[in-house]
Amino acid sequence: MERALDEFIIEGVKTTVPFHQRLMKNEEFRKGNFHTGFLNDFDLTE
Repeated sequence: MERALDEFIIEGVKTTVPFHQRLMKNEEFRKGNFHTGFLNDFDLTE
């Protein structure tokens, strides 16, 4: 998933790719330590 997102290229419109790239790099997410409120605590400004 991380590699696919890094290779994904779309020009001219905003996408959620940068958000998903940050999510894939989050250690807690990668370990499976997430829940329905996970995004409430996820730093969206990274």
